[in-house]
Amino acid sequence: IPVMSLLTYVLLCALCYGTAGKFDPDVLPDVTTKCLGFQLLEVIAIRIGFYLMEAPVPILDLFCYTGYKYLGLVINMFSGITVGHLLGYGHRAYYFTYLWTATAVSYFILKVMANCIPRITSAVGPKRQFMVLGFAASQFATCWFVSQTKFLE
Repeated sequence: IPVMSLLTYVLLCALCYGTAGKFDPDVLPDVTTKCLGFQLLEVIAIRIGFYLMEAPVPILDLFCYTGYKYLGLVINMFSGITVGHLLGYGHRAYYFTYLWTATAVSYFILKVMANCIPRITSAVGPKRQFMVLGFAASQFATCWFVSQTKFLE
């Protein structure tokens, strides 16, 4: 699901650029690179947090968990394009659905990470609750940074 969502998001971004008359074939690798780069940085930060708490988690699981944000971005972009063409309020629709989807993805990460981290972690590392909340809050930031809204109507 995360990989299909990423590809769908890239194609919707290309559609958005194309409907604005600004499409260039370089849009596809640019958006993909930006998304994967931010996801890699996010996974590295989460992995460092797990290392500090001395809690083991497979890195591929982290890529899968953090990749679910692209499903929300697809919903955001689709609503922005659709409402933009029908009513002309693409940015407003995008950011309205952004609040909903980013909250949902953050809640998902909150629950998943709370189950991945053992209740008792290293005594010298950071507190478990703060790390889980930080992981969940990072979803808002990464969804914001990878969004492509400059050509929504």
